[in-house]
Amino acid sequence: MKFEKILKSLIEQTLPSWRDKFLCYKILKKQLKLMCSEDGQIDANQLNRFLNLLQQEIDKFNTFFIEKEEEYVIKGKELQEKVMEALDLNVDLMLEIVDFHGEMVLLENYSILNYTGMLCSKSSCICQNSPSGFLINIYIYILEV
Repeated sequence: MKFEKILKSLIEQTLPSWRDKFLCYKILKKQLKLMCSEDGQIDANQLNRFLNLLQQEIDKFNTFFIEKEEEYVIKGKELQEKVMEALDLNVDLMLEIVDFHGEMVLLENYSILNYTGMLCSKSSCICQNSPSGFLINIYIYILEV
């Protein structure tokens, strides 16, 4: 496949805003043919026109590339900052979850201790003489350790 067809195909597949930033291959090729006469001599005027056109194309590439590179460097830094913020938020979220879990455990202990206190205050016999009282006493011992 000829380069011109490959280039045309790639240009059609690229972003619409980039299409006019590609090499004007067909125009350069036509200008190159005009520069060379049939006897093999190079026309100085046509050579200057070709070189000017070539310089314009090079400037076009360079300007476009530098602008895009700058945009992408800035966007890359912004994305890195967002990633760092997300990681910080993730750490904060994990700490909140750990704190929440701790509060739930405290609530569970609160409930058990109050339940145990109610049982023991109603009748001290329950805590000492029943199997459930024995388990409650073990649990109270674990909480104290």
